[in-house]
Order: sequence, then structure tokens, then C-alpha cells
Amino acid sequence: MRLELEDIKGGELEQGYSFSSVDFPDLVAIADGGGPTFDDSISFLLRFQRTGQFVEVDGSLTASVGLVCGRCLRSFTVPLVEAFTLTFVPLKSKDENETEEEIELESAELGLISYEEQVLELLEPLQEQLLMAVPISPVCQSECLGLCPECGQDMNLEKCDCTRRPFNNKFTALANIDFKKS
Repeated sequence: MRLELEDIKGGELEQGYSFSSVDFPDLVAIADGGGPTFDDSISFLLRFQRTGQFVEVDGSLTASVGLVCGRCLRSFTVPLVEAFTLTFVPLKSKDENETEEEIELESAELGLISYEEQVLELLEPLQEQLLMAVPISPVCQSECLGLCPECGQDMNLEKCDCTRRPFNNKFTALANIDFKKS
């Protein structure tokens, strides 16, 4: 997906975009590897504002992602609604007179996205925003009890009869000692 700078007339442009998950190759690869799966209705609303050679993009995304709960291992779907900002700058040509002592931050190190030939490539930055919106530790519900650490029973469905022993408790060895005062 591309946008030419000349399309931003008057310095501002607002556009809506709809995609399928197959339009983003990294999302397909992640889903094939057992990661999050996105529904086929991914939408972006982008507002472009051009100031000289800089283009600021205020955007929002709406999608639905299928995840696996980190506590009970059940699959669930959660809606994603996220706002973000992107800044595009022209690609700087390498200066042959630069020495190694001169350290200049590259645009990527500053969180800026470079563009060439007056064309903004939007696919990679939008795909990145989708991936950053996915929860790191997904939980199907805040009250999820998870799995029993001994038998693996889903504690949300049924309680088990396992006796929970303290995990790695350094005082377990002292449990059977009788401390009587004499």
C-alpha cells in the first residue's frame, strides 16, 4: 500500500482503509506458527498532515484477534482498538565526508520511518502497529483461575481434589519438626 505525497493536498488528508489478514505477510507467518490469528476485517483510519518534507500520521486501528489464554489455554477472541502516531521523513543520503567520530542517529533509531521518491510505503508500519496492539500476556477473563499445577484440570470448569503443596518453599523441610519448649 502506497501513498504519494502529492495526494496530500492542502497539507492534510484523511483516509480509511480496510484489509484482510492475508494482506499482511508477517501476520500470516505468525498465525501459521501458532501465534495470534486476525479476523479478515482489519480497518485503519489515517489522518495525514504534511509539513514540508515531514508527514505526521495520526491513526487508529480496529481488528479482532484470536488468542490463547495464558492461564487456562483456551482460545478466545478479543477486539483491538488502538490509536497510534507515525512520522515519515525523507531518506537521507549517505554523506561521504562523514567520519567514524561523527555519530548521527538514523531515522529508525529515533522512531521515524523513511520514505523515498515522494512515496509513503504504509504496509510495514501498519503491520507493526497491529502486532504491537496484541496483548503480551493474554487472559480470557480477569477472573480466570487457570490450570491446576498438579493434574492440569481447568479450574474454571471444575475444582480438582489435588492438595496444593507450596511451590519451592524453603521451610517445607521444617514442617514435621516439633518445636517444644523444655
